Amino acid sequence: MLKSHFNKAGTRIAVGVLALVLLAMFAVSSPVWAQDGYSDSSLASQEPAYPGIPPKGKVETSVGSQKLRLYGTFLMNISASDSVSVGQDLVLWAFPGGTTSFPDGTTKPNSRIHDLVFTARQSVFGFQLSPADPSASGWHASGTLEFDFFGGRPFDANQPQGRVLNEPRLRLGYLQFQKRNWRIVAGQDRMIIAPLDPVSLSHVAAPLGSTAGNLWGWQPQLRAEYTQTIGSASTLLQFGVVRPQFADARLEALPASGSALDATSSGLGERTTTPFYQARYSATIPMMGAKATFGAGGHYGRERIGAARDIDSWAFAYDFSVPLHSRVRLRGEGFVGSNLIPFQGGVLQGVAVFNPGSGAPIRFNKIGSGGGWSELIVKLTSDNKNVLYFGAGTDDPKDRNLLAGSGRSKNTFAWASYFHKLTDNVTTAIEWSNWQFRTRNFAGGVPTTNGATGRSNIFNLALAYQF
Repeated sequence: MLKSHFNKAGTRIAVGVLALVLLAMFAVSSPVWAQDGYSDSSLASQEPAYPGIPPKGKVETSVGSQKLRLYGTFLMNISASDSVSVGQDLVLWAFPGGTTSFPDGTTKPNSRIHDLVFTARQSVFGFQLSPADPSASGWHASGTLEFDFFGGRPFDANQPQGRVLNEPRLRLGYLQFQKRNWRIVAGQDRMIIAPLDPVSLSHVAAPLGSTAGNLWGWQPQLRAEYTQTIGSASTLLQFGVVRPQFADARLEALPASGSALDATSSGLGERTTTPFYQARYSATIPMMGAKATFGAGGHYGRERIGAARDIDSWAFAYDFSVPLHSRVRLRGEGFVGSNLIPFQGGVLQGVAVFNPGSGAPIRFNKIGSGGGWSELIVKLTSDNKNVLYFGAGTDDPKDRNLLAGSGRSKNTFAWASYFHKLTDNVTTAIEWSNWQFRTRNFAGGVPTTNGATGRSNIFNLALAYQF
């Protein structure tokens, strides 16, 4: 009953927001790429902006006919949890129930095990190249490369002492061509739909709310964008094709770590020889002395199970960023869809498989899901040096689609954080988040009663130097 009510409510909200977007099409301005430090990352001419308000100064210089812009965040996180959580230094959900056995033969409930994590592996660095003199007519080319240190974690095999050596990982790597109202992007970038993320320094390697209502992805793609200005408002139309990646461990064997095929082996999405198709439309309008943006987008793709069995993936998502006051802004996203594991939807579940024995599976269920998140941003002081963020999100898969082995029923979180800028470049932040996780029990492959649950509180202290 509750789940049916939730899905109906989510649909009504989605339709309502889409209606607002369509109405705004008739009164809409040039998009604001980074307003008040909060950027819509899918928009053209974006500046590299990280959680918090980016520094005023830029590290850039001219190299021949090109302008080189360096940027990054040196980030130190110290987090403590009051129970076991999946992801540890990048929390995804609270571990449900159970106990842990220790080397001395003792045991302890997971809900009473505390962790303290120090890490700098979410630090980010990158650079952009663009024409030093963009006034010339024609297409203007530019490119972005961005890395962090959240890649593979090889350990010291000669004298193992629990040490790990963090490797760089490609986040973004794309080139773009821009001419008047048109922009073409080719490379690895944020996916087209659901472009916003909650503001957080605890989750930079992956956005806060991943698997809990925040669809996201950095994926190879080719897309086109068209902006249109109408008075003091604007519209943005985006459409493109994205690499079809699923990486669902229930359905395909993932390449072994260190394998030569790790980045190029064919997956269930690639075997369809059909890309993901995504499109988004947004409108930006003046409001409360600032800009408000409403967007709506869609996704469609397929994966091939076995020799000829195709299972599709679809989503409708909406996003909004609305000023409520000169110092208050409301942001968020919502979605409904099915088989959304490429974007960590469905609590990281795409297709449920029922295999009653050691033989071939006899049932494949696409897992439908709905959810979203919202965030309120409050500037406590006019100098932007003290900012409060708080919000909540949820991802609620349909229980009737779940099967044994795919029993994550709901993942919900709430958070609050306080950012204080010590200088233009140095920010410190304190964040609390609470995670509530539910599972289902099964009988004969059919979901029955509520299963084990998990609850976790995470406290994070971050210190960031941005340039």
